[in-house]
Amino acid sequence: MDEDPLRTGDLSLTLLWPIFKDEGIYTCSVLRDGDMLMEKRVLLWVKVPKVEVESGVESVLLPWRITERLDGGVKVEWKDEDNKKVHVYQNGSDQPGEQDQKYRTRTKMDGNALKNKNLSLTLTCPTFRDTGTYTCSVYNRDGDMLMRKQVSLQVKGQWFKCIFPIS
Repeated sequence: MDEDPLRTGDLSLTLLWPIFKDEGIYTCSVLRDGDMLMEKRVLLWVKVPKVEVESGVESVLLPWRITERLDGGVKVEWKDEDNKKVHVYQNGSDQPGEQDQKYRTRTKMDGNALKNKNLSLTLTCPTFRDTGTYTCSVYNRDGDMLMRKQVSLQVKGQWFKCIFPIS
């Protein structure tokens, strides 16, 4: 909010990096000595990009191109809706040791992700078990979140067992 919203009359609230779990009705109430002066309700609807693929495809891209320039000290972290680490990119390279076992050897990011402003994630051999919402968060050296994006993945069709190594 503004530093002095009552003086400016601007009671707007800015929600940074909204995700689908933030959807709902928000209420702003102005009270004086416990008496309601005014109340405003706002419905927040968060649109999450959706990617659909058929089960059995070699890979799927969860896209995120940014416009901001990021320095090499940031940490890029993709997580699934169960909060499992899908992929971690830090100090200019992937960090497979931080990944959940389910995703190890199945993910890849651009080798020059920060320079190319491309934080997209490639997931190989997607199956219906990979269907869900994926969240990518970018943190600075102090662990503060700089930005966040979500992508919904829908894998359609039957379950296939496939082996596609990432090179």
